Amino acid sequence: MSEKKWFKIGEAAAMIGVGPKDLRYWEDVIPDIRPRRSKGNLRYYHVDELPRLRRIKAWLAEGLTVADCEELLAHGHLVQRLDLGLEAEELPAAPAPKPKPTIPRLLRTSSDLQPILKSVRALYERLCAEPKP
Repeated sequence: MSEKKWFKIGEAAAMIGVGPKDLRYWEDVIPDIRPRRSKGNLRYYHVDELPRLRRIKAWLAEGLTVADCEELLAHGHLVQRLDLGLEAEELPAAPAPKPKPTIPRLLRTSSDLQPILKSVRALYERLCAEPKP
């Protein structure tokens, strides 16, 4: 004798400990909950869907909303922040970064480059000079 695999909405609701209206509401909010429909438009839940429905019931008992449950099922985590009902505090502006001492650094670099520039000019003059006969 085979076990029953499909349950009407009232049977499924009783098995997980909620009312049929709860399952209908979850179905409206959570796209993953899509029971099969009969020709008479009755909802039938598969036995494999019952653990997920029990998980939703447990999350709701922990204080999550049905929308939170939908997010957990879709993403595996909640991406929204908790609303603690507190006013947001204005954070002080970050201090402006101190300007780098660019002028002294450039002057130092310029003085370091003077001997190199002098050597390059001398080399250039030798290369451009007329060859001696």
